This record gives sequence, C-alpha cells and structure tokens, in this order.
Amino acid sequence: MRRHVPTRQGLAIAGGILLLAMWYGGTLWGTDRGIRNIEAQATTTAPPAPHVGEPWRAMRFFGDPDAYYWLSYARDLRTSGHLRVRYTFADNAPYGREVHWAQLPIWSLAILSFVFERAASLPPTIALEMAGRLMMPLLGFVFFSLLLILLARRWGPAIALLTVLPLAPTCHYEFHPLRPDHHGFQIAFAVGCLVFLLRSGLGWVLPSSASIGSSRDPLRPMAEARRNFILSGLFAGMALWLGATVFAFVLGAIAAGVALSLLWSSPSAAPDEATLRPDLFRWWGVAGAASSLLFYLLEYAPNHFSMRLEVNHPLYALWYLGTAECLRALARWKLNRNTFDLRDGLSAAAGFMAAGSLPLIVLAGPPAWYLPRSLLMLRLHARYITEFMSPLNSLAFSVYARDPLLLVGLIALAVALFLLRKNRAPFPFRPALQTLAVATGLMFLLFGWQGRWQQFLPPIIFLLAGYGLAAMRHSRPSGSANSFVRPLPLLLALTLLIQTGLATRIHLHLIYKALRVEQLDALWNRYMLQRNMLLHLKAEAGGNSLRLIPPVEMAPAVYYFGVGDSIGSLYWENLDGLAAASEFMADPLPGSQAHTIAQKRSITHILSLRIPDEAYMYHYLLTGTDNPAERSSTLGYVLSKGGPGVPAWATPDYPLQLAATKLLHVYVPAAGRWIPLKADGRLYRLQP
Repeated sequence: MRRHVPTRQGLAIAGGILLLAMWYGGTLWGTDRGIRNIEAQATTTAPPAPHVGEPWRAMRFFGDPDAYYWLSYARDLRTSGHLRVRYTFADNAPYGREVHWAQLPIWSLAILSFVFERAASLPPTIALEMAGRLMMPLLGFVFFSLLLILLARRWGPAIALLTVLPLAPTCHYEFHPLRPDHHGFQIAFAVGCLVFLLRSGLGWVLPSSASIGSSRDPLRPMAEARRNFILSGLFAGMALWLGATVFAFVLGAIAAGVALSLLWSSPSAAPDEATLRPDLFRWWGVAGAASSLLFYLLEYAPNHFSMRLEVNHPLYALWYLGTAECLRALARWKLNRNTFDLRDGLSAAAGFMAAGSLPLIVLAGPPAWYLPRSLLMLRLHARYITEFMSPLNSLAFSVYARDPLLLVGLIALAVALFLLRKNRAPFPFRPALQTLAVATGLMFLLFGWQGRWQQFLPPIIFLLAGYGLAAMRHSRPSGSANSFVRPLPLLLALTLLIQTGLATRIHLHLIYKALRVEQLDALWNRYMLQRNMLLHLKAEAGGNSLRLIPPVEMAPAVYYFGVGDSIGSLYWENLDGLAAASEFMADPLPGSQAHTIAQKRSITHILSLRIPDEAYMYHYLLTGTDNPAERSSTLGYVLSKGGPGVPAWATPDYPLQLAATKLLHVYVPAAGRWIPLKADGRLYRLQP
C-alpha cells in the first residue's frame, strides 16, 4: 500500500488549525482557571477566616448581561420540552414578554449542556455553565478553521495564514468564553456570505472548455461560479436569521461594492476567455431569499407570525431578492447596453421597488412594527447603549477609538487602491478588490456613525489585505519565493503580523494577570460582584422568590441566578417593562404613581445603587430632558441617596441589604495583602 506523505501546504494548514485550537483552548482554560484562582483567594468573611458555605461559590459568572438571557432561555427550553422559546417571564413581570431572537444560540447551548450531562455526568446547572463557557470558543475554532481551508485553496497557505490568524485575537470578544451570545454567529454567517460571493468571481466566469492555469485563479467555470453564488445566498439567509437589521447594513455595503465594481469594470478589458454572466446574481437572490424564508418558518411556523421587522421576516427576503435583481440588471446593462430591453428595465424596476420597500416601511411605517423607532428606545440607544454611539462620543471613545485595527484597515485600503490604480492588479482580482475596497470604506463610515459595526470590520479588512497580497503574488508567478520581500507586500504582511501580536498580547495579558491573582478585568470584576450580590440575596431570602427593580443591567442575572424576576431591561422586546420601570423610578415625589405600579405588578423589592446615575437615566428615558431640579425630586434619586425623603411604603430591608452587600476580600500574593471589593447598594422592601 502506498504511503500518503503530507504536502507542505497540508502541513501549513494543519499547523494553522493547531494554532487556532491552541488559541481557543488556551484562552478558554486560562480565563476559567484565572477566575477560579482569584475566587480561591477570595472570601466574604473577615480574613483570614475560612471561606465555608459562601453561596456565590455555587455558580460561575459570565461577562455580559445578554449571556444570562441566552443561558436562561436554554435552561427554560430544556425544562419545557418544546422546540423553541417564544415567551419568557424573566422580565416585564408579572406579564412576561415575547422572545424574537434566533433560536440557534439557544439550541447550541441546550445541546452542549445535554452532552455534558450525559458524557461527564454533570448536574444540569454545571452542565449549562460549561456549555456557556465552551459555545463561543468552539464556534470560533470551527469558523476560522474552515475559513483558513477555504482561503488556502485559493491563495496558498502563506497568505491564508496571514489573513485568518490575526482574526482570532482581533475578534476575540465576539467568541469569548464569558460571552455566549449571537454576535459570533452573525459574524460567521456574514463572512460566509462574503467569502463565497468573492469566490464566485462576482459574475465573471470562464467557459467550461477553458483550461484553468491554477486552482488559485479567481475566475472559475460557470457551474462552480453558480455553486458559490448559491452558497453565498444560503449564508446570507442564515445571517438574516441571526440578525436581520445588522446584516442588512453589512449586505448593503457589500452590494454597493459589487455595484461599483460592475460600473468600474470594462468588459472590453477582460481576457478573451472571461465573460460576465448577469443571471448568476438571480441565482444568488433566489438562494438568499429562499433560505431567509426557510429560517423564518423554522423560527415561527405555524402560529407565531407577526409584523416584527427587528428580526428576520419575509420582507427581508423580498428586499434581498430585489437587491440581487438590481445587481443583475446593472450587470446586464454593463455587458451590452444595446441589448438591454424593456423586459430588463421592468425587471430592474421591480428589483428596485422590492429593495426599497423594506427601508421605507421601517422608516415610515408604524413604530409598532419596528420598536427601536419608539421614543423610549431612541433615547436609550442614543445615550446609554455604547454600541449605538459614535466612537467620537466621549463615553465610547475609550472603547473603540484606540483600536489599532483602524490603522490596519487604512493601510490595506491604501494598498488596494494602489493596485487598482492604472490596473496594476491582474484583471481576475480586480472585482474582489473593488468590492472589498468599497465595502471597507462604507463599513468605516458605519463605524463612525455607531460603534457596533466594529465587529464586522476585521474580517472585511483582512480579506481586503489577503486579496491584495494574492493579487501582488499572482502578478509575478515566477517570484513566489521572494514575493514577500518586495516593499508593498512586505508592508502589508508586517502590518498583519503586528496586529496579530498586539491583539494577542491584550487578551493574554489579562489572562496572565488573573492566573497570578494580580488583577481581574474591570468588567469581569463587576459581573463577579453582581453574581455574589444576587446569590447572597437569594440565600438570605430563604427560597422566597423576589420581584425586583434592580440596576437595569442586572435584570437578566436576577432571573438566571434564580433570585426571582424583574420589570425593566435594556431590550426592545421588553419595551413595556422598561417603560414601567422608567415611570416608576422617574415618578416625582411622593411617588403615588410608582406606588400604584408596584401594587399592580406586585413588586416586592428595589435594589438601588448608591449613585444617582440610574435615576438620571430613567428620568431622561421618560422625559427626554436633563433638568437638575426635576431629576433630584424623583423617586429613583431619593432611593439612591436614602434618608427621610423615601416614601413610607418603601422601607429599608436591612437583613437582605447586609447579606447582598458583603465585602469580598481578595488576597493578592504579589502585594502581600487583602484587597476589599464591594458592590454597594440599598435594598428596599415595598409595602402593599
């Protein structure tokens, strides 16, 4: 039997996959171990007393409020035995609310927790925690490994490694073990749509009889191009499923890039064997619209249909189909204006109307169809949700504007424009470079508008850099040995390597500090203290379920940790609950309306921080003003300050408050001393 000998390329790809496995496995272990090390050196009793029976040791914490909702949904799904979670009583108590987010993260958590229960004989609570820790690193490893294989087949392993390996540390927060969420799925499916669209040749194909000089030639025969268009459409439907409103903007940037590429290109300048096939865009549109509809039915059929445009909906399928039809008409017109007839014009007009209908309905339709347009949500997003703010905002600047990724993007964009100027890049690479250059520019503009688009920038930027390197290498096939010592590709390659090193250092440094019990990330520290507060509160309550108005970011954790339920939360699905919490906390003294709300909703307790920031937020959400006199006379402000101004029907609950606000003492070996940490607050019991 002939022995199979791995090729250099195969070994390089396997090495890249091994590095990805080491990154995700190592950060998963290091994050969990670091937190465990800190918790082992912590106690809520006076040091150096033994820490025995402290309730907060029973459960792990997670690094984002959204994570607790996904975990709670997965737990409720398994308890119910149903296929989907369509309603929850986690907040807006006692009425509950609908759930509209995609079920894929919920199903993933439920399946992983089931596997841990059966394979490792873990109790359900621990199995769910382990599933929450594993889901995103596992998704990141699978996604980036597949992306590496796909790109290596077209570019070779060297360029593919330079493109993909920087993505793992740069996009680490989207695949972080403490943040089980839908964002990583959104990125994976959006990138899948873009990669297969680029692999298709963007409408340019070779005849089936033409010989292909290399498997790395961007142009492929018709059958292969059509297959890539269909796969791109399938991933587009999945991206709409996981986040329709977010992906709509990303796809808009990609479609604008394709459109300008078609306008930019000249069929007469194409090689003799290359032809533009406009009908391929129709395949793309049909595949994307069909998959979007399929996943919509999977979510809602047979009896949960409603006009909810915040998530995937048949109107998104129609919009996608119309966008594809517009691109087909543009390609048809570009190919031969003389044969562009009435039927083509009608098809283009129908596509334009279908593509324009969705944004028109969202912007001009009833706010009830798109709740983020409601006044309360607009105020919330504009001032209090960081990802909706511009990076130029003083609050968001520290989160977004210091990222070196922006410099990488500018260099990659400059290299791409240099290659496109005077047609320096070979023709087969130009459509991809043109599309990515335009998409990158538009994503930069979107990022300048709202910081949440940053998560989609790294894949597009690194794909642009990768195509730039591939175009420069392809232009001199005989110089593959020295292709990376020429100034331009060397600059680009070094930029990618520097970004990899910087992003890796940031995350590993935090893990290293935690492993040595020197420092815990500020966000992790906050969520650890919140977990401690809630589990102490639960233990002191003696099994009695509480109905709370807590600090609003803690609402998901209140339900997940089994303390009880809450009213307000920062989600458009819970508009009624957030409005009720705002009316309660922003009610002017003596708070008669708040008392009525408390009686109507059977609220038992209020957990208020000792700073008035949350009271100011509720006042602004309700009134849209910042009047200091009005803010300081609200119930929320008085509750945060305590004292004689608190209404008689809200009395301090000192036993619960003392239990919830215990000091956490952490011994730091490097400093040789105990560090006190405390999540401070006031707890009030509401009288009937």
